[in-house]
Order: sequence, then structure tokens, then C-alpha cells
Amino acid sequence: MDMDMDEQNHTESHSHGHGHSHDLDPALFGEYAATSEPLGTIMVLHIFCMVVAFGFLYPIGMVLGLARNKWHVPVQIVATIVFFIGYQLAHAHDGRNYEPHIAHRWFADIVIWAISLQVLFGIYLKLHIERGIHGRIRPLFVLAHKIIGVSIPVVGYVQIMLGVIASLGFCYGDHTGQCLAHFIMGSSFVAYGIILLLSLRVGGPWLLRRGKSPEWYDSWVIMLWGIVNTFTEHRWGQAWTHGDYQHTSMGILWWVGGLLGIVLSRNGKRTVVPSIIIILTAVAFQGHAQHVPNSEKIHSYFGYMLMAAGLGRIISICFVYKKGNFAIHPWDYIPPLTLMLAGLLFMGSTEEQLMLLSDMMIDVSSYSNVLLSFGMFVFVFAYGLITLWEALTGYEGRSTGSGYSELPVSVDQDHHLQTHPMTRQPGSSTTSNDDDDATRLLDDDFLHDADADAEDIVELKPTSRHF
Repeated sequence: MDMDMDEQNHTESHSHGHGHSHDLDPALFGEYAATSEPLGTIMVLHIFCMVVAFGFLYPIGMVLGLARNKWHVPVQIVATIVFFIGYQLAHAHDGRNYEPHIAHRWFADIVIWAISLQVLFGIYLKLHIERGIHGRIRPLFVLAHKIIGVSIPVVGYVQIMLGVIASLGFCYGDHTGQCLAHFIMGSSFVAYGIILLLSLRVGGPWLLRRGKSPEWYDSWVIMLWGIVNTFTEHRWGQAWTHGDYQHTSMGILWWVGGLLGIVLSRNGKRTVVPSIIIILTAVAFQGHAQHVPNSEKIHSYFGYMLMAAGLGRIISICFVYKKGNFAIHPWDYIPPLTLMLAGLLFMGSTEEQLMLLSDMMIDVSSYSNVLLSFGMFVFVFAYGLITLWEALTGYEGRSTGSGYSELPVSVDQDHHLQTHPMTRQPGSSTTSNDDDDATRLLDDDFLHDADADAEDIVELKPTSRHF
């Protein structure tokens, strides 16, 4: 009887709070990695600050930096201040407590180091010390500052996702494996969609200089990702489960299919193999055996979106794409959009999330609408950042009021890029302005290497590009 009373008091203490602590006994946590108290106002403010800093300010600051805009430093300073405030709030919150070894907590150290190095490198470069050894090491600091600056939004995204998981206490114990699979795979589809959007809007000069098609890079990523999945989805030394068979076989499909795509997309050729792999992946996920109510329904939605992405890419390559015509067709936006939507649906379909929906009596259709809305917002934000970079750099000749399109290039037997001469509209004057505009366009390419050899420079011609 006394032991029952002690256990009851222990449970009540766990439910009604321990005060703020980062060193609670892990034995207090059972199925979930968080206590049952409300989040608390301070924790809500912490979440708000981190979303503002990493979700908006740092990505905008990154674009401003890539465009060499004067507002880059002020925006980065504001973002760092907001981050610092949010970090302090995380150590002063009341209410809900969390298991001391959660990923959100230890990953915070990586975030702090990344931001600290970025600030230090930025200060050093802003001082413009270029005499002596500083002149020789400055290019290294410029490169490091750029790499870290581009990585901070990605690092911040990972930390936000880990924060969402931590706030609910999910992905703990036996749920860790399937939770990681959903968030990693879902994030990969979102990233795939963003990369496709980048390639569509501003990746043309970069691809042309290398004589590669987008599918060549797609196939490499698919193959490498398949190799990782083949050897990591099953816990070696333990019995095989139906999930192990499903995920491992899918990994094999990816790396073999990726290898096929690499072979067929050599020398800048287009291929539909990555699109077919996406469709086959959608079919496989729709056939997965599920153990949670409503899981099959939301996985079906996910499969439909992946199928739409694969089918849209096939149509875009086979029927919309015309060699030498780089105008963006409305159909070209379907694959990146549906990939982002599929990624959000998959991240929102873990076992614990669907069990919570069932407990809260929320239907899957309404929940899916919310996830799809998030996916559309991600697309709008990514599109807005790319458009901001285009506007700030005068990409596509906007500063001169004329549009530019890349001429197709050919690859000779020695794999050297052969560029075509600049063509002018009938009646245009023969001046150096066209050459200057073309040079500036390549310089504005955010992946352009200023030290590239002259033979790698692609000349451009005026065209009318509709957005």
C-alpha cells in the first residue's frame, strides 16, 4: 500500500511539474520525452524568436549576402540578436520539461558554433585587413564565410524540426527509428523540390558551363541515397521485419535506378529515369503496411503527390522542354511544388502524430490541408528568395529592361564546352553593351566561379522570357 502511494506521488509530481531543470532523471520519462505541463509563455516566445531568426531573417540575410547587398550586415545583426534572445529564453522557461538527452539540446551546440564562426569571420572581413599574411588568407575566410552563411538556414531548419519534435516529446524510445525515417525522407523531398526550383530559375548558366543535364545530378543523389538506405534501414544482428524488407528493397531500387540514370544522362542528355524512380517510390509507399489508424490514408495522399511530381517531370522533359528555348512554362513548376507538398505530408505522418490526431478527433483530410498549406508556403518563400536575388543582381538583364536566355552548348570529344556566338535582334546596334550585359549575367550567377577559364564562359542572347 505504501509503495502504491509513493508511486502515485511520483506520477503526480511528474505530471504537475518539477520547475525548470535540464538535469531531470531520464527514468522519469516513459513513452514521451517531455512532461505533460503546458509549454508556458516564455517557451512560446523562445519558439517565436527562433522561427523568426532561422525561418526568415537568416535566409533573407543569406540572399542579401550572395547579392552583395548593403543590407546584408544589418539583417544578419538583427537575426543574431533575435537568436540570442531566443537562446536566453530557452534557459529561463517554466512549464514543460524535457528529457536531458534530446537531440534538440545537443544540436544547439552546433548551431551556436556555426553562428559564432559566421559572426567572427564577418567581422574580420569587414575590417578589410589585407596586408601581409592577411592578404593571402583572406580568400579562405571569404570562402568559409560564404559556406557557413549558406549552411546556417539549413542548420536552423534542422534545429526547428528537432524543436517541434522536442516540444511534443515525440520520437522517443521505440518510436525513434520510424520518426527519423519520416523526417529525414520528408525533408529530402522538400530539399529536392527547392533544388529543382533553383535549377529552373537560376541554374541554367551553371549547368551549361558544365555540359550536364539536371537529371545527371538527380541520378547521382538518388544512387548515393539508395546506397545509404540499403545498409542503414535494417539493424544488423537483429531479426528482419516487414519494414526492413520494404525500406531496404527501396534502397536497392534507388541505387540501381540512379546508376541507370547516370548512364543515360551522360554528355548533357535528358532522361526520365529519376521521374520513374519517384513514381515507383510513390507506389511502394502506398503499399506499405500500416499499424496506426488513418495512416494508410495520409500515406496515399503522399503517394499521389509523388506520382504527380514524377509524371509532371516526365511531361516537362518529353513534351514541354525544347532545346534552345529556356522560357519557363507554367507546367515546369508542378514537379518542385508537388515534391515539397509530398515532403510535408510525409513528415506529418509519423505514428505518434496520427495517434495524437485520433485522440483529438481531428480528421486526416483537415490535417492534410494544413500540411499542404505549409508546403505551399515553403514554395512561396523559396520562390520569393530566388526572385529577391534575381532583382538585386539584375539577373536576366532586368536592369537593362531586356531578358536573356542561355544558348545551347555542345560537348566535343575532349569534353570542352563550345559556346555559340552572341546573336542580336534585327536592327540592333553593334555596341559593347550586349557583351557587358552577358558578362554581368554570368558574374551574377550565384554559383559562378570568377576565376573560371575563358573557355568555360557561356555567351547569351536576348530573348523574351515570361514569368
